[in-house]
Amino acid sequence: MDSLTVSSSMLIPSASNVEITPATLAVLWGIAHELDRLRVSENTPDAKWLEIPTQRLRNPQGRSDNHWLKNCFDRLMGMKLEGAYRGDEWGAVILAQWEIVEGGTVARLLIPPAAIQAIRAPKTFAKIEITAAFQLKGHARRLYAALADKKNMGQKWWEYPLDELQHLFQLEGKYSKWYDFSRYVLTPALTEINDFGTVSVKASPQRKGRSVRSVRFDWTWKTLDEARVTDEENERHKSARRKTSDGTAPPLIETEKPQQTSEERAASAKKIMEEAGYKR
Repeated sequence: MDSLTVSSSMLIPSASNVEITPATLAVLWGIAHELDRLRVSENTPDAKWLEIPTQRLRNPQGRSDNHWLKNCFDRLMGMKLEGAYRGDEWGAVILAQWEIVEGGTVARLLIPPAAIQAIRAPKTFAKIEITAAFQLKGHARRLYAALADKKNMGQKWWEYPLDELQHLFQLEGKYSKWYDFSRYVLTPALTEINDFGTVSVKASPQRKGRSVRSVRFDWTWKTLDEARVTDEENERHKSARRKTSDGTAPPLIETEKPQQTSEERAASAKKIMEEAGYKR
């Protein structure tokens, strides 16, 4: 069975080890269009039957019958999606079942939930991009915009001289020392981007001797499953982001700490004074 890798940078799934012919591409576009028309959610838990005119799925310059269309359906039934969502592994096919009815004029296609999520992945990623654009703060937003520009140019990494990077952050004359710049500007910005955005970014300082002269940024697209988690977390209130629940309600008030005895208070005070270097 062929294996299909989901790419977040294209409208439809693609794979380097599976050839998607122009005819198959037309079918996938037709499916994506019908899912859009019906406003099918990318997070639907159920498989969806689609009824699409076969003429819409065929190449207008190709054959007028369904010979190649049936071959495309068979190919899509052999393509496998797989991944791991929140630690749980999953697998699916793009097309679970097909029928050509009404004298060859209509195709009935059963699309599994995971395939719907893959085909509609660009909407998920676009939604995350918009969320990041609005929720990222000043430094993170400027860096995200700069890296997104390089990413859209097809670059997988980019190196900024340190003075150019400080100019990007509009920090001329501020945080001139690398330690301060990294701690108060760059690291918090990267943390926000990796939390809210569609890419995972890593920064590597490039040194000449003991001085940092530039910073190299490497990024990778988040997988479809990682994007789904990011999308869900972006929907949550900031106080609940990245927090898990055991299914029980939290207490309304903090549990009161037991009162210390006078001996315990004296011992605690003595320990604090000793740690501070105080001697009588």
